[in-house]
Amino acid sequence: MKIKQLKLGPMDNFSYVIWDEGLNEAAVIDPAWQPEAIEAFLQKEKLALKLLLLTHAHPDHANAAGFFLKQEEGLALTLHKDDAFMLEGALKPQKLLIGDEALILGRITLKVLHTPGHTPGSVCYAAAVPGGKQAGAVFTGDTLFIGECGRADLPGSDPRALRQSLLKLAALPDAMEIWPGHAYNGNTSTIGVQKEYNIYMKLAAKGEAEFLKAAL
Repeated sequence: MKIKQLKLGPMDNFSYVIWDEGLNEAAVIDPAWQPEAIEAFLQKEKLALKLLLLTHAHPDHANAAGFFLKQEEGLALTLHKDDAFMLEGALKPQKLLIGDEALILGRITLKVLHTPGHTPGSVCYAAAVPGGKQAGAVFTGDTLFIGECGRADLPGSDPRALRQSLLKLAALPDAMEIWPGHAYNGNTSTIGVQKEYNIYMKLAAKGEAEFLKAAL
């Protein structure tokens, strides 16, 4: 499993290409801002785009999805059903998730974790090769950043749900890599490091009252 992180646009967004280097099949996670840069990387590596995934439907994570839907016949935009109403321009076709699905990309399994809070349909994608030596990687969108968590004071946000989502992420293996949705405080980390140093994960574990006081 290989990962390419691309920092794009005026809000320091991360888009990702993840692929099985044995089969050259790729997924793009959160296509935004500069689709030509993502497309150029796919072509450079001779990758076939099989999955187009959103962690949530805010425009800064989805505004380049239409480019790839037009380019790739048969490709569907994959997102959680609870965020579909937010898509600008009613992007079609869609594959709607409910959570706990397993998406297959070559030898890679991407487990869908429904992590509401920042938006009702926020998800994280936990990717790993079954039986592989790597602990895997989780793409956290705007649920979890390095040293921070996503905003829970926006329309549709739910701070109590966000706390539960952080607890769900804390249950992942400590060695699992975190790949966030924005370049806030760094590019990547691990679950174990964030459990030890991320104040919001620590407060989520401590209790609801303490977390809500900090998150709002």
